[in-house]
Amino acid sequence: MIKISSSIIGTWGFLTSMSLGLILLCLLIALSILGTFQSGIFVSPWFLGLSALLTLNMLGCMAKRIKGLIKREQGVVKVLTKQGQHRIVTLENCPPQKAIQEATKELRRLGFRIRTSKVKQDQLLLTGKKKTWSNLASPLLHLAMIFIIAGSVVGAIWGHEQYVEVTAPGRAELSQQGFPFDIQVKKFSIEQYEDGTPKQYTSLIEVLLANEKKLEKAVSVNHPLNYQGVKIYQTSYGYQLQGAVRDEKHTFNFNIEEGERILLGGPAQLELEVRWPRYVVYSNGMPFSMGIAELEVPIDLMDNQVVFTNRTPYTGLQIKKDPGLPLIWLGFILFLMALPVCLYVKPNQIWLLLGPSTSGTELRLAAQHRIWGKKQEEQLLEKLSGISQEECSLHT
Repeated sequence: MIKISSSIIGTWGFLTSMSLGLILLCLLIALSILGTFQSGIFVSPWFLGLSALLTLNMLGCMAKRIKGLIKREQGVVKVLTKQGQHRIVTLENCPPQKAIQEATKELRRLGFRIRTSKVKQDQLLLTGKKKTWSNLASPLLHLAMIFIIAGSVVGAIWGHEQYVEVTAPGRAELSQQGFPFDIQVKKFSIEQYEDGTPKQYTSLIEVLLANEKKLEKAVSVNHPLNYQGVKIYQTSYGYQLQGAVRDEKHTFNFNIEEGERILLGGPAQLELEVRWPRYVVYSNGMPFSMGIAELEVPIDLMDNQVVFTNRTPYTGLQIKKDPGLPLIWLGFILFLMALPVCLYVKPNQIWLLLGPSTSGTELRLAAQHRIWGKKQEEQLLEKLSGISQEECSLHT
C-alpha cells in the first residue's frame, strides 16, 4: 500500500514538474510549425494528446502555486519559530503594548496593511502586507497558457475553413458547408493605381439567414466581416471568361476561369492562357507568343481563331469559423497582464511576533521582500530598538 501511494505521488510530481512542462511545450511548438505545412497535424492524436498532457501539467503547477500561497499564510508562525529564518530583538524596558503600538504605527507609515492575530495568550502576531496581490501573477500565467492551449484544440477540432469564389452579383450557399448562414455578393469593385495594378478590391456582401437579410458590409483586404463567430476575408479576385474557338470546320464554346488553359491542339499542341487582358500562347508546353486580349476581337493562332465574348468578375473569399478564438484571446490578455506583474512586482511582507520577556518585550521578525524592501525592514527595527543599523546587535 505504501509503495502504491509513493508511486502515485511520484507520478503526480513528474506530471506537474516544470521540466516536463518545458519538454511538452517544445514538442507542441515543433508540431505547430509542421502544422503550417500540414493542417491535419492539429487534429492528430499526437497533438491532442500532448495538448492534454500540457494542460494537466499547467493545472497541477497552478494548484501547487495556490497551495504554496495558502501554506505560506498558515505557516507564518513556523517561520518565526524556526531557527535561522527570523531575527530576534529584545526591547528593554518597553512593555509589549507600547511595542505593538509603535510597530503598528511604523508599518502603516511604511505603507503596509496590518493584520493582528493572537498566537498565544501572551503573544501577538502583526502581519504587514504590501502588493501581495502580485502572488496571483504566477497562477494567472499558468491559467493563460491553459486558455491558449484549450482554444487551439477547440479551434482545431470544431473550427471550419472554406475558400469560395463567387461571381458578382452571385450567391454562396455557405449553410450547406457547415456555416450558420449564406451570403449574397451584390457588387465587386477594384481600385487601381495609375499603372493599372490593383490598389484595393472590395466585395459588398449581404448576410442571409433563412433567406432573410441580417447584415450588409463592404469587405476588403484587412477589413473582414464578422458575424456569429464567422469571419469572411477578402483574399483574391479574378474573371470567368466566355468565348469560342473556331477553325474552318468546327466551333466550340468555352467558359473557363482566368488562368486556366484552352487546348487548341494541332501539330504544335497549342494552348492559350489568359490573365486578363494579357494572354500567353504555349507550344508543346513552352511559351510561344503573347498579346493583349479584347472582347469580341478575334485572336488568330495558325488555323484557329479565338474570340472572347464576355468576362464576369468573381471575388475570392476565405470563410473561417473558429470557436476557440475567444479562449485564445482571453489567454493572451491574461498573459499580457500577468507577465509584467510576475517580472517586476514582488510582494513585500513583514511578520512581527511580540511577547513579554524578563527585561521588556521580545520581538521576532521575518520578512519577504526585494532588496529595496530591506531598507524598510531596517527602518522598522531602528524605530523599535532605538539604535542604528550599524549598532544593532541581532542574534538568531
